[in-house]
Amino acid sequence: MATMSDPVTHLQDRSEFYLTLARSFLTPQTEEHYRAMADYLADDLADLDRSLAYGVETQLDALRAAMSKLSSHEELLVEYSRMFLQPPREATLNVCFPLDGAMMGGTVSEIEAFYHNHGVERGDHFKDLPDHVSVQLEFVSYLYGRAAEELENGKPETGDEKAAGHFLFEFAMRWTPHFEAGIEKAGRKLKLEANPYLPLARILSVATERDAAVNPDLAKAKKRGEAAIEKARREYAHKGITPEDLAEMERKLRDKGLSADHLHVALDKRNEALGLSAKQPPDPRRK
Repeated sequence: MATMSDPVTHLQDRSEFYLTLARSFLTPQTEEHYRAMADYLADDLADLDRSLAYGVETQLDALRAAMSKLSSHEELLVEYSRMFLQPPREATLNVCFPLDGAMMGGTVSEIEAFYHNHGVERGDHFKDLPDHVSVQLEFVSYLYGRAAEELENGKPETGDEKAAGHFLFEFAMRWTPHFEAGIEKAGRKLKLEANPYLPLARILSVATERDAAVNPDLAKAKKRGEAAIEKARREYAHKGITPEDLAEMERKLRDKGLSADHLHVALDKRNEALGLSAKQPPDPRRK
């Protein structure tokens, strides 16, 4: 049965829930990581589920059962490596690959723009690609956490909670079915002793479906950006673009809160830079 909690606590719990899932999909490089997954992960998620009421008890039981079959850090690391790192890979942590048919495709560019528009920039130490499942889930956690902090401090609604829901709707709802199916297929094909990542993927699917919500303002902003780009392409397809033209286009896009980074790429290279060039469809084995 769901328990009632105040709005701040509810946002904090959602932030913690997505952060916990984000960390569970990181490479288990240490004994501490294994111990956290074996001893605490299912119980921590169960505690949060009592507040958030996702109803994932069955998946948590499957997670406990899977982890009980892995008696050491080395065994968990082998399972993870076979699942996500060693070819042939049916499951990929760069979850937009099945959508785009390539690494760093158009969806990844959209995700990067979403990060940028909400104050998140790529650090010099950043090694993973922007569409890594843990990076996306940590970003959702960050938005919920920021919304909780602002609400606790009595600040006006800044839209962070709505932005988190819209990010889940715009991106996670598209890749979670592929992610879950890939993990299920890989576990079956590789005949893994245990597959704790399948119940985790199913828990993520349930939470995403519950929390995903369209933010009309963000949806309109995306359509405005697409319309502005298309208009610019039509107007300047047969003539050169002056520095003044470029500055005006950039000003208009930034005034609307949209990214203008693409304008600094040569027109004949822009589709390629944005990941929009023609590509072969994904190999059927990755479906």
